[in-house]
Amino acid sequence: MKQERAGDKVKRFLVITVLCMFVFSGCSVVKISPIEKGKEIIEKKLSEKDVIPVQETAQEPKAEKPEVKPPLFGKVIVVDAGHGKNSFNKQEPIAPGSSTTKIAFADGTRGKNQTEEQLNLKVSKKLQELLLNLGAEVHMTRTEHESDMTNVDRAVFANDLNADLSVKIHADGNNSPSAKGISMLVPSNNYVPAAVYEESAVAGAIILDEVVAATGGINRGVVKRNDLTGFNWSTVPIILLEMGFMTNPEEDALLETEAYQQKVAQGLANGIVKYFESK
Repeated sequence: MKQERAGDKVKRFLVITVLCMFVFSGCSVVKISPIEKGKEIIEKKLSEKDVIPVQETAQEPKAEKPEVKPPLFGKVIVVDAGHGKNSFNKQEPIAPGSSTTKIAFADGTRGKNQTEEQLNLKVSKKLQELLLNLGAEVHMTRTEHESDMTNVDRAVFANDLNADLSVKIHADGNNSPSAKGISMLVPSNNYVPAAVYEESAVAGAIILDEVVAATGGINRGVVKRNDLTGFNWSTVPIILLEMGFMTNPEEDALLETEAYQQKVAQGLANGIVKYFESK
């Protein structure tokens, strides 16, 4: 075997080195560049894919809450403060077409420090305010101590308004100072239409219970009357509250206080609401 010269070894080393450089540099061109280029494409596609366009949706109009009407909305109520100061002396028929007459104006009873007409007006005004706050349309037969409205006038006043309810406010009196308690008067079926008789009885029972509950007074029950002019001329449901005996020292003292008067008015208002809710 011929011994390889040193110069040939150097040449062969240089050739191999150049070939290796070419091979590796060629690999770099073929493999690396497309990968880098592909990486950019992939990253670009991913970035485009990740960005999700936000679609604007039309906002639905908010549903309006239904209006909550007060419990006595649309109800026409007449509040009749019993009696009133006047100097008339007049008689009137106790019912349409009747030959029987009664005094058109009455003074009412009295307590130690106030008259019935004064007490009736105080409670009636308190009731008026409560009913207005409950949404009712309220009409008063009187707002002052003086009044020239007769019992027939008061009934016709409510009839002309086609009132849903007429509420007469009174206090009781008796020769015996031991008599006490709260009662409700309603018309009998002698003179009024059947519908008025029936509705008045229902309203009277419900409202009396609420007044007794509010005041803690004694319940004397519902009493049907056919001798009251204000009832017999009525064509709308009508009731008459006797809120206590001014001739009883204990009840008279209570009826003098504004706090107790407010309880009576509140009981009436509660009962009126309950009555209309029952219909």
